[in-house]
Amino acid sequence: MNILQLVALAVLAAALAFVLRALGAKGAPALTVAAGLAFVAYAVARYGEAIAAIREMADRAGVSDGVSVVLRMIFVGILCAVAADICRDVGENTLATRVEVCGKAEILLLALPFLLELVNLALEVCV
Repeated sequence: MNILQLVALAVLAAALAFVLRALGAKGAPALTVAAGLAFVAYAVARYGEAIAAIREMADRAGVSDGVSVVLRMIFVGILCAVAADICRDVGENTLATRVEVCGKAEILLLALPFLLELVNLALEVCV
């Protein structure tokens, strides 16, 4: 599936969900959630090779731990954004906000070792 097909599918799903909502049918949220999950599956399949290549380069450069943490941060951000959007699709805005806050906290915890190392480096330079 190329990007044009993906965009066409998104527009089609959105139009169908709009029509379902206008007709008062209950299936619109399920349709948008299913379409969203299909897009996430596409993205995971499409970019898996790129992630493998990035990891290989990081291993060669000797920075695989740092790259691994950065990739985890990206994954957490994307996962939480998708989960929050699904919550919003079914009308759970408060739950969506909580998912986003938890995702941000997780990313902060993942970044903490980098921040501590940066502070230690700055202290070494200043002293």
